[in-house]
Amino acid sequence: MRSTALLRLIAGPVGSGKTTACIFELFRKACEQAPDPVDGMRRTRFAIVRQTLKQLKDTVLKDIMFWFREVADYRVSESTIYIRIGDVDTEWILLPMENPDDARRLLSSQLTGAWMSECIEMSADVISGIFGRCGRYPVPVCTWRGIVMDTNFPTEHSDWWDIMERPPAKMEVFKQPGGMHPEAENLQWLRQTEESLKLPEDDVKRLALGRTYYTDLMESGRNQDWLNRYVHAIYGNDPSGTAVFAQSFNKALHVVPKIEVQSGRLIIVGQDFGRDPWSIIMQMDHLGNVNILEEVSALDIGLEQHIAQSLRPAIYSARYAGCPVAVVGDPAGVAKNNLYELTSFDMLTNMGFAAFAAPTNDIAPRLGAVEHFLLSAKFRVDASRCPMLIRGLAGEYKFERTKDGVRKPTPSKKGDASHPQDALQYGCLAYHGGLHGFISGKLMSKRSHPRRERISPKAWT
Repeated sequence: MRSTALLRLIAGPVGSGKTTACIFELFRKACEQAPDPVDGMRRTRFAIVRQTLKQLKDTVLKDIMFWFREVADYRVSESTIYIRIGDVDTEWILLPMENPDDARRLLSSQLTGAWMSECIEMSADVISGIFGRCGRYPVPVCTWRGIVMDTNFPTEHSDWWDIMERPPAKMEVFKQPGGMHPEAENLQWLRQTEESLKLPEDDVKRLALGRTYYTDLMESGRNQDWLNRYVHAIYGNDPSGTAVFAQSFNKALHVVPKIEVQSGRLIIVGQDFGRDPWSIIMQMDHLGNVNILEEVSALDIGLEQHIAQSLRPAIYSARYAGCPVAVVGDPAGVAKNNLYELTSFDMLTNMGFAAFAAPTNDIAPRLGAVEHFLLSAKFRVDASRCPMLIRGLAGEYKFERTKDGVRKPTPSKKGDASHPQDALQYGCLAYHGGLHGFISGKLMSKRSHPRRERISPKAWT
């Protein structure tokens, strides 16, 4: 409640008091509204949004009427709760999101603010529409506007997961500890008896009684994914089952805070081509680990411009000083550019890189090369320098599905996740086959950094 963010989301296990917190936050904002200069009344109007009207009536409405039964009037025909106490006059409209008519009603409402109850049951796209209706009542001065949201934890790589992990500038996200966590919240109000309620709120016996709410859920036969989301307050598994590296990538094992470059050892740059020619800089250490050192992003840019603006500055940095460098790319890059009569490998060579075509661009051996190192625990990624690559490995890089839901053998090319993954695969192919040794032999007697322009002695005069 101390947060001043316009959008606030609280996520936690079942029974953690999220609903009650949101109810009293709406009432607090109603009490803080500046009084009308004419009659001194503090008028507000809030939308309470959930996926269905039945859900609103079965949960939210009952909880509101429990807390405000002496001062609240629910009018069925209007699906609206009117609360009047002292100088506070507030309307709480129950708004489901079941059909287009509901959406139209929402988008024509004049609101002070809104509460999205169990928000992950709705499309994340509705946030902007709801927020656009806030701050419009009362006229002329609405003291506060905003949205509060509550939810259990969503599944990984869903839209709501993305929002919670990378909240927009106007949003603040609060994550409660799980129900079995030592610091679990609201235990003092769960499963209490008349006698236990007489004990202090922090009494060990009272808290232990509340904990039985969660221990019973743990023994209810629910699957682990359900327990993770609704008891332990952690993200659930990707429900689509289509993440390419779901069975081989382990963030705790494969992602490390920082990887040091080993001076003098060969750097391989896995290179994707096309309009988003990402680069992945990697190095095999003396123990045979493939260390993913850095991703070099490229969005809607040509290869030549990407090399000049991004890849060359990265490779020229002090971080890679003393290391020979070779680029390994999609063998389709040997095709000539229609405009310049140059291949992608020609461009790399002309800009000073030793460039080699990967053995194949067939997807099966490419994925197999990556999984070989993942499954043998010989794969490490620098957490701070490879954020997009890690997101793809963790689930955003997915297999395609047919309209009938059948999984295709090829990963999807939609979105940004595929480009760094393609670059990674070409680099891993170099290590998994014999190309790495071949390149090392080729470069043994010469430096493979991009050639710097020779400076004429006259430049110093």
